[in-house]
Amino acid sequence: MKHLDEFADLKTLDPATTDIDPHSPRARAVLQRVLTTDPVENVRPHRSRRRVLVRVAVATTAVAVAGLTVFVPRESGPMPSGDLAFATWTAQPTGLSAEERADAVKQCRKSLKGMGQDDQINRAGTAMVERRGDWALVILTGHDQFAASCMTNVNPRNRHGYGSIDGPGRAPVGPRQLSPSQMGTSGGGNYGYLTSAVGRAGSDIVGVTYNSPTRGPVQASVRNGYFAFWVPGSEFDGLHPVPVRVTYRDGTTAAVTLRLGY
Repeated sequence: MKHLDEFADLKTLDPATTDIDPHSPRARAVLQRVLTTDPVENVRPHRSRRRVLVRVAVATTAVAVAGLTVFVPRESGPMPSGDLAFATWTAQPTGLSAEERADAVKQCRKSLKGMGQDDQINRAGTAMVERRGDWALVILTGHDQFAASCMTNVNPRNRHGYGSIDGPGRAPVGPRQLSPSQMGTSGGGNYGYLTSAVGRAGSDIVGVTYNSPTRGPVQASVRNGYFAFWVPGSEFDGLHPVPVRVTYRDGTTAAVTLRLGY
């Protein structure tokens, strides 16, 4: 049997100007061809697409693009295991020396190369660099709400960390809004886990505090329209809202909720 070409059959049919004889040889031939034709094979129903955040833990450095987070190893010596990786963590962020700051930004750009956004990464400015113990968190920003964040170890013997790319094209936030672009738990295995939230902060927000159930109050960095904080361990994912307290420029505070996509 053969497949039916409906358009070829239609071309053989002239516009009817008289009544059609269903018993004519031509009509019977077309009917026979239709009845002996195989149905269309391998037809699959259309599936709607849903954007899902996927985290795959395979090593030590993570890069997230368009909602996908993949961990990529760095060849730079042994990595501390478990909680030892974050033993120097502090609840309040601190600054870095000029040399440490420049090196952290350099390592951040390097770790994000090859992910399809190299031009944006090269042109991006530095919006934030904070330090908690041996770890520095860097946020790079560029045109059209483009942003990228990295966390790297400032210890030159342990060049390990996490990173993500956000945007471009995200809508601006209101003056009293927080809009996380990265939120949840990363890591695993011998490396241990860390929980972080990174995103944009409105111009009227000067402080953000997360009350960790295991570490107590954690002060986020808020600078140049962005906020960021992280804690060792697994405390929340990106699927459920996370309560924080914000401080506004006029000194008032309010309880708000962090949600991805807001």
